[in-house]
Amino acid sequence: MSPKYPVWLKQNAFAVAMLLIGIIAMYNWFISPNTKYLAAAQKYSKMMDSTEKQSKIILSELELRRKKLDNLTQEFEQKKQVFFDIDQAKTFLSGLQSESEKSGCPVTNLQFRPLQNIAVKDNNSIDIGQYRIVMTFLGSYGNIVQFLNTLQNRPVKVWVDEINIGTKPSTNGYLSCDITLSIFTLKVKENKSNVKNK
Repeated sequence: MSPKYPVWLKQNAFAVAMLLIGIIAMYNWFISPNTKYLAAAQKYSKMMDSTEKQSKIILSELELRRKKLDNLTQEFEQKKQVFFDIDQAKTFLSGLQSESEKSGCPVTNLQFRPLQNIAVKDNNSIDIGQYRIVMTFLGSYGNIVQFLNTLQNRPVKVWVDEINIGTKPSTNGYLSCDITLSIFTLKVKENKSNVKNK
């Protein structure tokens, strides 16, 4: 036989049970979602901090690489100035005899050797060619020096490979100068395969 409980005890037990159910429901409805939201917000905040640090690191690396690229570009532009482009080379070669005669050095022999391609490490990006000129001209010592100075005093380089100065019986007291010159041309190729999108 089951024990009999007083009515007031049953009513109090029911009220306590309802109160507990209400507390649990309130916790599940109001507090539990907020704690989950708070935990998610903390994770999001940590992730954003980590992402911000990574983005700062990436930006500083990009800045360093950009500076290196700027330095390399500047260095390349400086070194590129010693080379002729194709049009400059044609202009220089076609005006060489008149340039010599302007300096008071009449030309007695002028030969242009064919363009020779120079092997380079990365021939997919650049072409370098060499023109050689063999010439003989007459003049006083001062005139010869003046002509050589006009060849050397320019941003692009004219290389003097060989030079012989001497007198010959048929030069009427003028010096005869046999000289071999070289000029180099540079052509930069635009190669789409060198550009990588990342």
